[in-house]
Amino acid sequence: MNNNRRTFIKNALFVGLGLGVASRPALASSLTEQSAVKMPLFNPDLARIRQLATSVTGALPVGLNVLSIADTERPANIVVKGAEANRKIKLERTAYQLQYADGTIMLDSGMDEATHLTFGKGGNFYPERYQVLQQALSQAKLIAFSHYHGDHVGGVVRSAELPQLAPKVWLNQLTAQQMVAKPHKPTLKISQQIVDQFIVVDFNQYYPIAPGLVAIKSPGHSADSLMFYIKLESGQEFIHSVDIGWSMENIVKQKMKNASWIKEDEKQLQAQFVWLNHLMATEPTLQVLCSHDALQYQDLRRSKVLGDFYIA
Repeated sequence: MNNNRRTFIKNALFVGLGLGVASRPALASSLTEQSAVKMPLFNPDLARIRQLATSVTGALPVGLNVLSIADTERPANIVVKGAEANRKIKLERTAYQLQYADGTIMLDSGMDEATHLTFGKGGNFYPERYQVLQQALSQAKLIAFSHYHGDHVGGVVRSAELPQLAPKVWLNQLTAQQMVAKPHKPTLKISQQIVDQFIVVDFNQYYPIAPGLVAIKSPGHSADSLMFYIKLESGQEFIHSVDIGWSMENIVKQKMKNASWIKEDEKQLQAQFVWLNHLMATEPTLQVLCSHDALQYQDLRRSKVLGDFYIA
């Protein structure tokens, strides 16, 4: 990976792909999740995404690591519409670390304990893991946000090192706008002056962030949501679906969440469920990841598909 993160961001701007960098997001007072432009059809071109993953100069990452800094249990019928009320599903609060030979990129940033408490529903927060997370954020060359929700941006926004972390935060324009105009949690208020230091990008469908890492626009869970395609040096591929489902059960059964406190675009998510199931059926070596699925978190760590966080 290029030592200068701005160099590989700059190198990712390709003529004709609708990719661009916006140095400062314009905040429209009328912006709402409902008024955001929706993609009418979710059917990304995997061949094109694979091509983009090797379009940024540099070696591919050598590993993908994961850390859970909190967890909770919720009734299955809240996590998956139509599931049993008497069954519990454990959910993890995770961040991912893409490891290169000469550095790391973080995919989301977890959250601090104060933000964890705003989610309610009990659960556990692990301060010692949060300290590891903060070390990982500090040493990372880039921190890519998938969307504006608190358990994905809180680790940066609430960090004591926010001024040092801000210049290496990568995010799409709508996420930047949402973070200022409509923070997800009361703990996450952030000024435009801080957001101006972020690397804010605007693109149509795909964005090659770094070698082996491509962002895919996927509105539905929230208007600004992204998935990530990842390819390792070993050839292992991942689609990180982030919060499309809270568990793989949502994705496999093509069932929505059933929590009264979230508002999602069902048509968009159903299209994404179809695409992910098609990938799982036709690309057996491509691993679909789900941020909060505790069983997957345990299984993939046990099998060494996902590693522990690397701290230099």
